[in-house]
Amino acid sequence: MQGWGPPWSHMARGRRRGWLRPLVLSLLAKRPMNGMELMEEIYRLTGGLWRPSPGSIYPTLAELSDEGFISRRDDGRYELTERGLQLAQTLYMPLASALDPLVMLDNALTDLEAQLSGSPATLKDKLQRLLEARKRLDAIIEKLEGQAGP
Repeated sequence: MQGWGPPWSHMARGRRRGWLRPLVLSLLAKRPMNGMELMEEIYRLTGGLWRPSPGSIYPTLAELSDEGFISRRDDGRYELTERGLQLAQTLYMPLASALDPLVMLDNALTDLEAQLSGSPATLKDKLQRLLEARKRLDAIIEKLEGQAGP
């Protein structure tokens, strides 16, 4: 019986690291990182639901390096090779964007725009929920503007 996990979890040389390889490659496509930075970024991206352990991140980095997808720099950070960049762009970047909260918000807005019909009660409920979401978004924008400066 197969355990829980994403459909491709069997692909990492028989190990259960199905989500880790694509995430590592997608994150390294953004910038070079060391193992600890990768663990923290994955923790942040998953909203605190998952922080890979050193026992899973470092063997994954070793495998990706052995396979020629990444290389280790002198400062200890890993970066994509040309081969790794091609793989990340074609297969794994959609996964990283799917975890990006702004991409998720944009997708939700597109879905919402397609649903602007219904009974008056349904529309009133949608309007109320949108007005509450607007307040939250305004607060986030105000905070970001304060942090970003002029």
